[in-house]
Amino acid sequence: MTNFGMKVRIKLLEKDKSMRSLAGDLGITNAYLSDILRGNRKAEKQRKRIAKLLGIDLEKEKEATK
Repeated sequence: MTNFGMKVRIKLLEKDKSMRSLAGDLGITNAYLSDILRGNRKAEKQRKRIAKLLGIDLEKEKEATK
């Protein structure tokens, strides 16, 4: 799992929300969301949407991976 994926999972736990619920909010399948979190798909547009919904700072995320 990617660093971004871990942050998403933590935020979901904090908000008492499931991956299935997040996928539904985004209008994507649970499998696609899982692929994004595992790093199997780049999906920059979806990553931005996920970050916005959960309040994750993507700029910090990008700096951490450099």
